[in-house]
Amino acid sequence: MTRDELFQYHSEICNEAKELMSLKNRDYAGNGGLEPFANFTRVESMGICSTEQGFMVRLTDKMSRISSFLDSGKLHVDNESFRDTIVDVINYMVLLSAYIKEKDSHEDQQLHLFDSELNHRFVGVDAEPTEGIVVADGYSFALLSNTEC
Repeated sequence: MTRDELFQYHSEICNEAKELMSLKNRDYAGNGGLEPFANFTRVESMGICSTEQGFMVRLTDKMSRISSFLDSGKLHVDNESFRDTIVDVINYMVLLSAYIKEKDSHEDQQLHLFDSELNHRFVGVDAEPTEGIVVADGYSFALLSNTEC
């Protein structure tokens, strides 16, 4: 396989993965398709494991199937090929990446809202900072004099 053929293959398998995700996600997404991670977040809401661990369980299943195939040279399920399993792994990794991105974005929004509230409460007050910084739960607060909390 040449480098150009590799990149062509990459495009083909990623397009196949995207088409399959589009179809499967309709079955698994909750709230009329507005929750694309619903089948993963359900394990957490049911108290089984964290959402991230749910992703890892599914990935481990697929990686075990690949490992068995590489050891034995054959698959025992007739309607799922080696390529199908690879496409599933690609999709699980894309889903996990998107979930983490959304989770981080949501946490950043919460932090921004928290910071905005702090700025509204403390920064706008006529007060001179004293020396030092207080750190609470990972957030830094400047010590302000003549300020009521």
